[in-house]
Amino acid sequence: MPHNFFQTRQTKTGWTISAPAKLNLFFEVLGKRDDGFHEISSLAVPVSLYDTLHFEPADSDISFECCGGSDDVPLDGRNIVVKALEKFRQRYNVEHGAKVKLVKQIPSQAGLGGGSSDAAAALFAARSAWKPEIPLPELSALSAEIGSDCPMFFSGGAVIISGRGEIIEPFDDCPPLHFVIFKPNEGLSTAEVYRQCMPLHDGKIRNINGLLSALRSGSLEDIGRNFFNRLEVPAAAVWNNFSAVKEQLESAGCLAVRMTGSGTAFYGLCRNEEHSEAVAEKLQRQRAGECAAVVKSLSAT
Repeated sequence: MPHNFFQTRQTKTGWTISAPAKLNLFFEVLGKRDDGFHEISSLAVPVSLYDTLHFEPADSDISFECCGGSDDVPLDGRNIVVKALEKFRQRYNVEHGAKVKLVKQIPSQAGLGGGSSDAAAALFAARSAWKPEIPLPELSALSAEIGSDCPMFFSGGAVIISGRGEIIEPFDDCPPLHFVIFKPNEGLSTAEVYRQCMPLHDGKIRNINGLLSALRSGSLEDIGRNFFNRLEVPAAAVWNNFSAVKEQLESAGCLAVRMTGSGTAFYGLCRNEEHSEAVAEKLQRQRAGECAAVVKSLSAT
């Protein structure tokens, strides 16, 4: 399992790790499980939008601070980064602590996986500092106990996801892709979107194979036609501006537009970097103050 997904730099006092966002290019909900989670089928790609986690070993306690992001990010044990580190310490009987500073660039309540990526990066840093002998597959399995999205961040590139999110299969045939990510000021509750999902499900299960074939072919038109997100319907039901935001990205010149995860971020597929920069500039003029980022997909190396 590749582990160079996180851009990691050792400093004089600890480690600095860049934790990337993700986009769901395909997301189908197969049903609700007996354990309360939803069974999914998804293809996700990491992209070049990062949070930065600074990790410095300390004597005993975990101290945490966050710069950027929303004002309501918890700084105590409710934060997913702190939860991840405490889970690691408990599982492996670690008495040492850490001083952690998180610099946020990935918007919250966006469906971009920022919190899950941050938690996975924290586990990776803890392993580096405290228990480097732990196999990465074991660390990935531990991350699944913290959040369903966490395991994908140990893969290193595009992944096919199943189960509740913990079953990961690398997909090595994904070509380089360029996107604009647009995150409006509004946010959505993931729990609320999922609550609405099955009541609004049309019962027709979409198959991921069309997108996999399109990605293997490299045809941008075919790739865009096979993007799918089941959570768009429930998101639109609880968010009045869903259609207006999506239509604005489509009119800005993207080849295809979808919401990622449970939203509210959308991504637009672009032909190349120049195209994505032109689309982002147009969106920023039209919707000043909201986030429009130019990104590319990341691959395992």
